[in-house]
Amino acid sequence: MNRSQQHFHVDRLLFTLAVVPFMASGAIAADQQTAQVADEMVVTATRTEKRTIDVPVTTQVITHEALEMSGVTDIGDLIGKYVTGHYHKYNGLLSPIGLRGFRTDAHGIDINGSVLILIDGHRIGTANAAKINLDRVERVEVIKGPSSALYGSAAMGGVVNLITKKGDGKLGGSVGGELGSFDYYKTQLTGGGEVNEKFRFFATADINEVDDYDDPKFGTVYNSGVRKKNIGANLVYNFNDNHELRLGGNYSDLYGESPAWDNYVTYSSYDDTTSDYSDKSTGYADLEYNGDYLGGKLHWKGMFYYLYDKNHWCYGNSYLFPDPDAYQTKYIDETLGTDHQFTWKMTSWNTLLAGFTLEDMEKESYGVANYEPTRPYTPGLDYESNALFIQDSLDLFDDRVNIIAAARYDRFDVTTKRAQTGSYGSFNERSEDYSHVSPKIGVGVKFFDELLRVRANAGEGFKSPTADQLSADYYHTTDSKVHYLGNPDLDPETSMTYDTGFDLFFKPLTFKFSYFHTDYEDKIVADVYSLGGETVSSYKNQGDATIEGVDIGVEWAVDKTFQLPCGASLWSNMTFNTTYRDDLTENDLLYISDYEIKTGIDLTYQGLSGQLSHILVGPQMITNYDTYLEEEKGTFSYWDFTVRYRFAKQWEVKGSILNLFDQDVEWARGYLMPERNFRIGLTYNF
Repeated sequence: MNRSQQHFHVDRLLFTLAVVPFMASGAIAADQQTAQVADEMVVTATRTEKRTIDVPVTTQVITHEALEMSGVTDIGDLIGKYVTGHYHKYNGLLSPIGLRGFRTDAHGIDINGSVLILIDGHRIGTANAAKINLDRVERVEVIKGPSSALYGSAAMGGVVNLITKKGDGKLGGSVGGELGSFDYYKTQLTGGGEVNEKFRFFATADINEVDDYDDPKFGTVYNSGVRKKNIGANLVYNFNDNHELRLGGNYSDLYGESPAWDNYVTYSSYDDTTSDYSDKSTGYADLEYNGDYLGGKLHWKGMFYYLYDKNHWCYGNSYLFPDPDAYQTKYIDETLGTDHQFTWKMTSWNTLLAGFTLEDMEKESYGVANYEPTRPYTPGLDYESNALFIQDSLDLFDDRVNIIAAARYDRFDVTTKRAQTGSYGSFNERSEDYSHVSPKIGVGVKFFDELLRVRANAGEGFKSPTADQLSADYYHTTDSKVHYLGNPDLDPETSMTYDTGFDLFFKPLTFKFSYFHTDYEDKIVADVYSLGGETVSSYKNQGDATIEGVDIGVEWAVDKTFQLPCGASLWSNMTFNTTYRDDLTENDLLYISDYEIKTGIDLTYQGLSGQLSHILVGPQMITNYDTYLEEEKGTFSYWDFTVRYRFAKQWEVKGSILNLFDQDVEWARGYLMPERNFRIGLTYNF
């Protein structure tokens, strides 16, 4: 019996303890027999705006109110607080995120990952959630399960789509500041709104910085400071009721330090002489057109975008060259892309969507050793990708049955290129190409005046091989006997997921249950072998895996159930992974927790609002990179508390206590997060 099976009985117990009180409250709600119409509009699951209850794919929405009450500053910490799946936070501005057993690339390269981060529907250009600030985000939509049928490669585990603020509402702005533990400070200026009937905008700029923090066990974590500067805006112009143009963008200047242990065997104290740091600046610009034709039956959404992402590490050598500038690695990714979709309302019950995406991404790589230019670890890469996608949406029997069927064709042409610095023994800039088709179908059926919705989905996700995995052909040096050689016969990694569940919508209570089963195939692994007296470093497809479990979501309006004089709501998001097995070795997959439970209560009274949240992350198997052996990483949990108060119409004060009970929080082994810490801020709205 493997470890995931041994923990299954514990999972069932936790599941029962978590759900029973909510089902009891559901009985109270059922007495009222009043349907809650799920009118919240979402766009990510179908690329079109539809009511949540009309989309067979379950979408978790992190609302603007939840963003305001989170007490965090970046998307990574936001996902860690509200979304069950996986969060893997390191120091030095590096935070991969995961959904249903898959995650973004550990180094932040979005095209290399298995979960896709979007902004307003297009790639944001980074998989590192620590880089993405919340200041321009209106809400976040999270799709769990494969979404390659609409979004292509890297959407195996799901999609996180950030919807930005567009300046809706009255013209105004705000200026504010925050102070907190570890010399934390933040200053921010925002402005926006409707200037006239045709033009609206939203803009923001902020600077925030924090010094070395203390953890609950070892004290000061030297060289863990972070500095962020962000500026971004959306400008929207309505030509008339049928045509709209939006110009948007953001740039983040990011600096993060990387702590080190005095001893990587004992883990007893941090090295106070370390001075490694990194520049992880990122940005994008996009131009979006929305137009209605044929009396509103045909809608064209066209997008052009530029993405920029830099990862520049300065790590030195603590023995010979303590100056971190002595040893450097830098990668710069730039993408030009365009995405167009056409939505045709064929009948009142049938909507057809079709479109295409064109992208060209180029990676430039640089290296420095002993202050001299040298070869970086990874050479330059180039990706040219073209895609066609189509989706048919059927809303039948007075909207009681909702069906979506989608498919996407992707074609890639990839090239491995020389680095910008250093020389090679030999280097062949070779190109390879391949294509892939991803299908998906989903069905939702509503009963009892939308009190109950039953749904089922089946879909394929895939992850493209990287350019060097397909087309590398070089020797690092003239005396090197290692030949880095791509495998042009590689297939993409794929996953087929079957998802079924039901949703209950009562006036004070919403309950969502999903069972998922994923067959993961053609995993790409390193392949080192001897050929003609030399060592060949290549890749191959080897190994399948099975992942299954349940997702549960509960939202309970406690104030409506008990007729309270204040607003009160209880929410909980839970995932129980019952199987996550490598089919070849029968070992547990790494970095998948047995369970995650994220729960909170929100209270409001007049201008006062507060949130108390609890995060519980179960055990998982990981790699110990000191021994390169697999081991179990234990359970951890923590509490956060945030309060906000609006007074005198224009003023707002807010405060947070993060890690309220001073617990050990370790998202990634060896990287303890801060001890109990405080933040307080004041904002003037005008």
